[in-house]
Amino acid sequence: MSSPGLSERLLTERHTLAAQVESQRAQVDRLQGIIDALQERLAHDEHLLDELDGVLGTAAQLQIDSLDARLHGRRLEEVAIQVLREDLGDHVEVHYRDWFELIRARGHRVRGKEPLGTFLAQINRSSAVERVGRRSGRYRLVSVGTPA
Repeated sequence: MSSPGLSERLLTERHTLAAQVESQRAQVDRLQGIIDALQERLAHDEHLLDELDGVLGTAAQLQIDSLDARLHGRRLEEVAIQVLREDLGDHVEVHYRDWFELIRARGHRVRGKEPLGTFLAQINRSSAVERVGRRSGRYRLVSVGTPA
């Protein structure tokens, strides 16, 4: 039904397309790594800015912040770990964006101009969580008895 020349051209086209797909995957992985790093840095810088505002006395809503139901700091870490453990279990890998959505689905809100970045920065500081792979954006809870 197909000529040998046509099959050869289609096979060449397939190899070219497969190489292009692999290149695009690698580019997406690199860009995701850059995005992850920027979100971590943003959350860190926002935290420092909040601290400086507190020291300088320029944060007019410091008393209001204590009434804010949005999660941050240690409480954010505690809730995130609890949600992951209850929804997916101890040994399941999860992308941080999916994990963040699990928390939001429970009705929780995260403090910060960039809540996802705040969340990411906090889980990266947690000894209860470990990254899975480099730049994958995937995490899992550290097994009990496993060094952090």
